[in-house]
Formats: sequence, C-alpha cells, structure tokens
Amino acid sequence: MALESGVDYIELDVQRTKDGELVIFHDTNLLRLTDASQVFPGKKSYELQNFTLAELRQLNYGAWFNISYSERAKDSFSELTIMTLQEVLEFVDPVNTGIGLALELKSPYLYEGIEEEIVNQLEEQKIDEKESEPPRVFFLSFSPASLKRLSELRPDSPRILLTRRNFVSPRRWQGWLDITEEVADGIGPKGHVSFPWYIGAAHKRGLFVFPYVINRSWQLKIFSWFSADGYITDRPEMLANFYDRVQEFGENVGEFGDEILENDEQESEQDSNEEKNNN
Repeated sequence: MALESGVDYIELDVQRTKDGELVIFHDTNLLRLTDASQVFPGKKSYELQNFTLAELRQLNYGAWFNISYSERAKDSFSELTIMTLQEVLEFVDPVNTGIGLALELKSPYLYEGIEEEIVNQLEEQKIDEKESEPPRVFFLSFSPASLKRLSELRPDSPRILLTRRNFVSPRRWQGWLDITEEVADGIGPKGHVSFPWYIGAAHKRGLFVFPYVINRSWQLKIFSWFSADGYITDRPEMLANFYDRVQEFGENVGEFGDEILENDEQESEQDSNEEKNNN
C-alpha cells in the first residue's frame, strides 16, 4: 500500500529481537498493538526485546486496527505478521523501486550496536548512495548519540533528529538546533512546533525541517507556506493529492477550494480517538 501511495520514503521503526533479528515494529512494548498477552499469558515482560523472532511470528499485528478504525478495516489486516528489516530491504529496495527508506532507530539505547547492524544490512543489499541522485536512506532517531554513530558509519545518508515537545521556547529551539548541527542534517519537530520563525532559524543553519505527524490537510497547507522541507504522515494519499494541488495554486488562500479541508472534521475526530487510545 505504501509503495502505491505516491510517497518518496517509507518510514519504519527498527528494533532487535532476543535472538538478534532486526524487525520492524513501532512500540517497544507489545501489549498495545498485538495479542501477546493472550498468546503468552503470564509473561513477566512484554517488551519486544525479550521475545525471539519465532515467538513474535505467532502474534497478530492487525486486529487492533480493525477494532479501532472499523471504517478502514480489512480482513487481510488480521492476517499480518511481523517483518524483518531484511525482508523489507528485499521488498522495498530503493534501487529497484525508486522509493527510499526512512529508518527510525527506536529506543536504540536498548540495543547496543544496532546502528552497525543496520548499516551492514544496507551494504549487503547494495543499497548505497549516489551523488547525482536523491538519498536512498534517511536515518531518524530521538537519540543524538545514535545519530552520531550513524554519521561515522554511513555519512552519506542524511540523519534527522526527532523532538518530542508539543511546545518549545525560542531559546530551547536554538539549543535543539545546536545539537542537530553536531549529529544530523535535519530536524523533525512535532507539527505544533513548526512555526515559520523556527523553520527559518533551522534553514539559516543549513538544516532541513520535516514536521511529524502531519495528518490533517490544513496542516499541510500551513506548513507549506512556512517552507517545511517535507512531512512525516500516516496519510500519504492526502499528502500526494495536496502536492498536486499546490502546484496549481498561488499564494491567495481564496484559490484553495473548500475540498482541501473537506475531511478535517472527520480527521479531527479520528485524531482525538487516536490520542485517547495512545493514552
């Protein structure tokens, strides 16, 4: 679905199993998004790092989505299993598909040496960078130390420092930019922080800005005016459609049709539900 959506990069969270396999999974804990408590009742810990790949293969990874978002449910989602990074590299090889990979190192402090393992798998698959082409791989992390290691292991692939705060003072923002300059090429703030003066401050230092998670059409419109360099989103089709429209519109807000905001009420309700689920 991601390959067919029109995105430039597919974002993946990389973690490591108890038996040393690199896998793709968002949470460090399995309880929210799988049936681990039913398949393995009485486990002392449901942290992913305490499960082998064989154990993880026994879990259901899509049923939660069908329950939470019935309007977008599919039977096939209840048949999903976990993927290894190697399987992803073979399926979504940027050399063959033209679609890049944005690899987020999820809580890398839990997995010593994971940076080198990821870089080695990319090299084994011959996914390298070409000077005359856009980057095939981005690295993302909330960990400056992890990004620093990646800058030494694979300096040609851009790195993005992610930030968690919903609001930050101008002074704190400058502090984040100081750190970003040391370890990364760009910064990924939460959308609310992507004010034009903050984006402009990053650009003055030669850093790009990728706000996340931008799931509403009004956010795309506003941040395009603020000169964001790209977006991290759960709704790639909306983003692709928006970019097609942007090329046809001028700066006058009146030139944007009402249809660009037509799903905002539904999206707002959906985001509220997602927030409740996350809490």
